[in-house]
Amino acid sequence: LGDRLELKKAQVQPPYATKVTVGSLQGYNILECMEEKVIQKLLDDSGVIMPGMIFQNLKTKAGDESIDVVITDASDDSLPDVSQLDLNMDDMYGGLDNLFYLSPPFIFRKGSTHITFSKETQANRKYNLPEPLSYAAVGGLDKEIESLKSAIEIPLHQPTLFSSFGVSPPRGILLHGPPGTGKTMLLRVVANTSNAHVLTINGPSIVSKYLGETEAALRDIFNEARKYQPSIIFIDEIDSIAPNRANDDSGEVESRVVATLLTLMDGMGAAGKVVVIAATNRPNSVDPALRRPGRFDQEVEIGIPDVDARFDILTKQFSRMSSDRHVLDSEAIKYIASKTHGYVGADLTALCRESVMKTIQRGLGTDANIDKFSLKVTLKDVESAMVDIRPSAMREIFLEMPKVYWSDIGGQEELKTKMKEMIQLPLEASETFARLGISAPKGVLLYGPPGCSKTLTAKALATESGINFLAVKGPEIFNKYVGESERAIREIFRKARSAAPSIIFFDEIDALSPDRDGSSTSAANHVLTSLLNEIDGVEELKGVVIVAATNRPDEIDAALLRPGRLDRHIYVGPPDVNARLEILKKCTKKFNTEESGVDLHELADRTEGYSGAEVVLLCQEAGLAAIMEDLDVAKVELRHFEKAFKGIARGITPEMLSYYEEFALRSGSSS
Repeated sequence: LGDRLELKKAQVQPPYATKVTVGSLQGYNILECMEEKVIQKLLDDSGVIMPGMIFQNLKTKAGDESIDVVITDASDDSLPDVSQLDLNMDDMYGGLDNLFYLSPPFIFRKGSTHITFSKETQANRKYNLPEPLSYAAVGGLDKEIESLKSAIEIPLHQPTLFSSFGVSPPRGILLHGPPGTGKTMLLRVVANTSNAHVLTINGPSIVSKYLGETEAALRDIFNEARKYQPSIIFIDEIDSIAPNRANDDSGEVESRVVATLLTLMDGMGAAGKVVVIAATNRPNSVDPALRRPGRFDQEVEIGIPDVDARFDILTKQFSRMSSDRHVLDSEAIKYIASKTHGYVGADLTALCRESVMKTIQRGLGTDANIDKFSLKVTLKDVESAMVDIRPSAMREIFLEMPKVYWSDIGGQEELKTKMKEMIQLPLEASETFARLGISAPKGVLLYGPPGCSKTLTAKALATESGINFLAVKGPEIFNKYVGESERAIREIFRKARSAAPSIIFFDEIDALSPDRDGSSTSAANHVLTSLLNEIDGVEELKGVVIVAATNRPDEIDAALLRPGRLDRHIYVGPPDVNARLEILKKCTKKFNTEESGVDLHELADRTEGYSGAEVVLLCQEAGLAAIMEDLDVAKVELRHFEKAFKGIARGITPEMLSYYEEFALRSGSSS
């Protein structure tokens, strides 16, 4: 703590402890992990002890793990027991659980002070102590932790090893990744376990409105780091104090701060034991001069966790609850991990918290006087919480789709089967496909006349699969500012990769990818080029499937329809008689057609060549005609349908069907 710590001699000598109780923050049985004489020596060396005192990073017998030991109780038989005092709970901050903080310090006397070991599964829960910060407490980041540890420990404690080779040790590490992935937590863990002097800079908080104060604060921090080596300087949200100076919104103040930071990092010296670690959600917003070798030499990406990482995170989250407070076994947690595509660590923490809320609400809903210890988190509670807690990666552009199911689409059974086989199955069974060496299709094009359930099919696919779904309207991508349309395309694919497995649905794809041999504009060509690059460019499109819909397939550029892109073409034609009958049944289930004598089979025959949307419109117009006659109408009769027929013109012409048949023959697509 440097100059911020002041020591004063105690006016009164603390009493000798008659007994002391120790426990483990991690919930380990201490005597299984450590020798009793080691604990005794630890307390003897400390001299003065008190409840809440924590000894961190103690090596276990095996030597491959460390634990945190905490003093949970200490007392002198000659003193009154403060826990028996009659205190007003309203005047206390934390209730009886925090009473141990009222206890005075004690002197440990070897041979006289009796040591007992807490039988609690986790001492920190009983005594309201903070959760232990250690690498073992961080879930799903094993590779990143190893990379971080190796990048810190050697330069920090043995910098001369580098100088013996004539090179400077790495001085800076940049952690970057989406919000909520654990960057700041890793910084805190490093601070807690590094055995180094730690200084923290929270980006926005160091910025001052007065000229030169921000630069002076930075210099003070670096001077203190050099004074108390080995030291680590943490800079959270570095993009807020060192933005890219090339940006238009970067002013003179930001430029001076960046220049100061560059000078300070360059002046740390080759033999110094100082490491700077920074974190940001936006690495491209950090000034490039900071990211060159000699400054932030190493960059560690903290990405979206995969299914194994999510399982590790969830296991650690639920282990913080007592085993009698949830009924989730390993298989249940694996199932949750498989269904939380795109969730980051913060999302999973929020999911666990929301699951507890659902458990409490369920309990209070059945009995207001229910015993709180009888409530247990179930898989159903977690599934209910998943409806409210969405992945962070999807929040900005996630469109809340209507709950459309396969059963809501009349007919089109072959289409439903193909969509499941081509899209849903490869995403859900990606490991099996990889094991057999089978490549899943990257994209599927749905084409056909308007109103034949192309968009409805995509919505049903999103609902039934439970896979993250991004819906994009073709014309909405275009922006009047140069480069913004291409940026929007890149952002959509970035989000989809982050939330994989996911589906991107492009409605009216012909607006985004007009044939470049025709009359397409320069802006449209740039958007199409960006789209092609994202689909099969340098960065692999893994776990993302594209579904596109159009009424005009021949106006789509041929480059987008070649193998490896939108290579599966499915013709979505007008519904057949059985499909039209299903649509009529769904739309007229409240019309009392049996009582009115309307023959739905006859109506299905009469709507030959109608699109699905036109059949739905027919039913709506018939119902409206009945209401116009009588507001208290109880049934819709045939005459109402006859009136509706007169107002609906069939939109699908024989020429239109011939056009789609010709395209199907040219492209060899499914029908």
